[in-house]
Amino acid sequence: MSIIIVEVPHQRSPSVWFAKNEQHIIQMASEVHDFGYENWNMERAVICFGDEIPDNLTALLSKHGKAICTGYCQESEFYAPKDAPTEIEAAKEAIGHDLNTCYFLTVTEAKEFKGHADVEIALNKFIKDNEWLFGGDA
Repeated sequence: MSIIIVEVPHQRSPSVWFAKNEQHIIQMASEVHDFGYENWNMERAVICFGDEIPDNLTALLSKHGKAICTGYCQESEFYAPKDAPTEIEAAKEAIGHDLNTCYFLTVTEAKEFKGHADVEIALNKFIKDNEWLFGGDA
């Protein structure tokens, strides 16, 4: 299942790329944006922070026994397990964090996209240059 990603920066033309699947999106977020998604427990908190564990992490670990840490570009946030975004949601947020907007489209959605002219132009060029990805009928 290919996913078409359209990155729309604040002041430049959009760029388009594709991921083979959601795991590929997570991998790209990790490689390009220093994205991380990890389960934490008190033992790990003590190893990492010693006796200076952040209050919010201490509260989460005391209440739930574990926490989810998600972050990118040197910024992390801790969540209660039930409140944490999924790994793919967090990876998509990491990819789009410094953009005007970012689209994650199926092949069909990419073919049918209607919106900002710059995005449509970038998508049409990407489709034309990658006919193999779109079933050769682009």
